Amino acid sequence: MGDKRDYPKEKGLKWPPLAGDYVTGNSDAMVAVMACGSYDLPRKLMELKAQKIAIAGFCETENEGLAKIIQNIVSNPHIRYMIVCGERVRGHEPGQTIIALHSRGLDEKYTVIGSEGTIPTLLPTYFRGDDPSRYVMRFQQQLISIADMTGETSPGKIGLKVDELSLHNASNTFELEPIYPPQPRALYDWDKAVSSYVRKTKDKIRQRSALGSMLMYGRISLQVYDLRGVKLGGRRAEHPTVMAGTIFYTKDKIVTDPKKGVFDKKVAAELIDRQEELSLKYKIPVIVHIVGQTIEAIEQYLLFTVDRTDSPVIIDSSSMDVRVHGMSLAKDIGVDDRAIYNSVIAANNEERNHLKEIGGVKYAICLSYEESAEESIKKAKELLSFFKHVIEKPIIDPGVPRLGRGALTALERAWILKNRLGLPTAIGIHNLHSSIKGHEDVKFDFDYSLPTVFGVDINLYGPIKSAEKIIPGVAAAEIAIADEVHKILGVLPRQPHPYYDVFGEEEENR
Repeated sequence: MGDKRDYPKEKGLKWPPLAGDYVTGNSDAMVAVMACGSYDLPRKLMELKAQKIAIAGFCETENEGLAKIIQNIVSNPHIRYMIVCGERVRGHEPGQTIIALHSRGLDEKYTVIGSEGTIPTLLPTYFRGDDPSRYVMRFQQQLISIADMTGETSPGKIGLKVDELSLHNASNTFELEPIYPPQPRALYDWDKAVSSYVRKTKDKIRQRSALGSMLMYGRISLQVYDLRGVKLGGRRAEHPTVMAGTIFYTKDKIVTDPKKGVFDKKVAAELIDRQEELSLKYKIPVIVHIVGQTIEAIEQYLLFTVDRTDSPVIIDSSSMDVRVHGMSLAKDIGVDDRAIYNSVIAANNEERNHLKEIGGVKYAICLSYEESAEESIKKAKELLSFFKHVIEKPIIDPGVPRLGRGALTALERAWILKNRLGLPTAIGIHNLHSSIKGHEDVKFDFDYSLPTVFGVDINLYGPIKSAEKIIPGVAAAEIAIADEVHKILGVLPRQPHPYYDVFGEEEENR
């Protein structure tokens, strides 16, 4: 056998190449452990024998799960032995299947010969399109033996077997080069993917499901804005929806004097910080939406917020003078590249002149609420034309009527506006049910995920104090939509995105 070499590090390759339910120890160790149905066993074993185990994980499936294990083993020639242990997974039988695979291999249909599992098939898709037989043959050659300890869950007893196998010659590295799965292709050319999809399905679009049709925005170019790293726009699931939590709003309990802008700074800081923490945890970008009644108040709120966070800020007020002053202050302190004016709602000469006086604004929301989609599009175009010299990068909000007045049509309208105009969209989804009283037992949490389904770019979800219950659900919706889009178009969301927390970066060509 070959000399002990620093595989795979000397090649500059990441090991293990595939993410999964495992823990790693010493990459130069000769032993790998598969704990079948015992979830906590790999961690306990690694606490005892980290220097003698290269990788330990649990596996409950006899197909894709085994494929990952095989690829992670043949990419490290130091691994020469495996221990199969842990609770038996009846029906799937991954432990018995991997032992059968090592001894008997695959048949011509990629089925593990002799497996007792339900679907013991290792498809090329599990190997990024590569031939599974190549990996299986190397797996059989590289592993000297597999110790069958199925049913054993004692870390101490399994650890003794690790000790025994580790007594073999430390220079017993497999003599051939490691096999890595093919490098993932860059699957981010959304415009090309959509154009190709349109060509292939133009005669079948009407037959497709609503979900399949909704992911398309035609062939128009969709604008993407960059607010200091926070992306707005693009195609459905290309970037995660940005969540905007509102603070200092009317009747916000942390505000003690809404005219002077006096508020509990400790609680405000905690609320903003918590939204940031959730953003980092779930890979969902966020905006702080501040609302002020007076010029003095908006100054206090803006200065505090931009000092507390680097996230974008929406500057909002029912008073035009307050909104304009807030944006003017944002320019003066150098944060106008992450400040959004909310909003213009009519072709108002006075508002246009005030915005012109402060040199215009970079970002602004244009509220185009009307009874029908065509009227909403017409109003959006009027606002865009009227304010084109004072708003550099507009964002379209179709408005949300409350439930009972066709609330969900606003979401469809947002998709239509994006399709027609190519601009980022925003929706105050909280308005959908905020006016409904007397039904506190009805939970509307699912509604907050609807903007993601319809490709909306800014989700104004209401009070920032609700971030804890809303953002995790939106992350789940983002993952599901990205997975569906990947399945249909073959493209992936741009990072950062919660999709990769589930499937891992290596799944870029799964």
